[in-house]
Amino acid sequence: MTSNDATTDRPLVLTLGCAEAARELRTLGYTISTARNLQQLLEPKEELHARILLIHRSCFDLDSSRTTVEGLRRAWPLVDVIIWAPKATASFVRQVLQAGARDVLLTNATRTVASSVERILEEQQLLPRAMRLGAEDELDSTFEGMVSRNARMWDLFDTASRVAPTEAAILVLGETGTGKELLARAIHQRSQRAGRFVAVNCAAVAEDLIDSELFGHVAGAFTGAIRDNEGLMRYASGGTLMLDEIGNIKLAGQHRLLRSLQEGTVRPVGSHREEPIDVRIIAATSVRLEEEVLSGRFREDLFYRLDVIRLEIPPLRERPEDIVYLFAHFARKFATQYAVERPHLASGFLDALVSYDWPGNVRQLENVTERLLLTSPNRKLNAAMLRKVLPFKNSSRLEPGRSAPTPPLDTRKPLREALAPHVERLERAYLEASLRQTSGRIGEAATLAGVSRRTLLRMMKRYAIDKSQYKASDERVRGEGL
Repeated sequence: MTSNDATTDRPLVLTLGCAEAARELRTLGYTISTARNLQQLLEPKEELHARILLIHRSCFDLDSSRTTVEGLRRAWPLVDVIIWAPKATASFVRQVLQAGARDVLLTNATRTVASSVERILEEQQLLPRAMRLGAEDELDSTFEGMVSRNARMWDLFDTASRVAPTEAAILVLGETGTGKELLARAIHQRSQRAGRFVAVNCAAVAEDLIDSELFGHVAGAFTGAIRDNEGLMRYASGGTLMLDEIGNIKLAGQHRLLRSLQEGTVRPVGSHREEPIDVRIIAATSVRLEEEVLSGRFREDLFYRLDVIRLEIPPLRERPEDIVYLFAHFARKFATQYAVERPHLASGFLDALVSYDWPGNVRQLENVTERLLLTSPNRKLNAAMLRKVLPFKNSSRLEPGRSAPTPPLDTRKPLREALAPHVERLERAYLEASLRQTSGRIGEAATLAGVSRRTLLRMMKRYAIDKSQYKASDERVRGEGL
């Protein structure tokens, strides 16, 4: 595939047989990549953060249109497929939509194509395609047990899927509780390695024991070494070893780790023999290793050895659309596990839920959900109950009284319909937070939200959001010297 706009930050659109539409999209600032043929799309070899596949119907056999689109959905599970099919028959449209196409465009107008791309990308940002709230879509919303509706997370899942079968070292970044070990385990599950997955938290291992923990030791190597220990690197040989909080390994241990990775061997403590290993390393950290390198606390050569593929998990506070979705996911799980009813939510509960910053991220949200179901079985959850189990002082995204009261979830309606008003409230909350952060500057807020300026203005109009109040708030804060 060839890309003509490698420097732009707009989402990547892969096209086939759509030269005119590609030119229109390019003028709007999108990154455009053109496939040579359909087979190249059905068997992708490159790692591309594509968000849209735009294909002209003339590029594939109409008799096999359904199986072709199904093949594209398997090859690009995180990407929306648009078929540009002027004057297509109703039968064709029905087949490709049932197969998973997101849109079928029956017009010759390239501007209509561009409008469809812009609309779908906007929906991906705030409500990605595979995260529709119907139960029939739930399997498509998970990545080896990790659940998200956030577009950045789906880009991360896409990259993880593509690099999993390789032998490349991976560095996973993310705050505590974001799911770094879950992601590492998912990569191992999708790899071709037959051995076991082993995880060790380097921060929990004493400095004088890290060599024995990783490389093993022979009996008598030190006081208390009464028998041989093979060490985790040999124990994980043939599989994957996750080194969590790798920045906590001291320099001497880093040197020995680097040598083992370079040579493919380990030397147990107290032994003179090199033992061969075949282990894939996934390192993880909640600190910036670049800063540790600059400060001299982390070896630069080891950093480059580990930082082949970088996967950064955004904190939960940066993906508010996931908060309600994950809460619903955990509530279903624990209701089944403990044989209790799924919770009913009083007005204001979801406002309190999304206004909290969740410093413990997904792990904290899961624990809080479990606690609420166990301490308040068969009761309607309200904001006061949530505040009792939360250190609510760091709530910052929503100001009290700014949002309209949250309607309770109506379990008599289908899930998608019941959650629709809550999705709209989250969308409004996200826009308001973006405008507060940028002091009402529309261009900056649109960039932050990942939508066009025109789209942001349209959404502000929909929710009657006045940018001037954010400018006034910013000026008042500066005037008070805060």
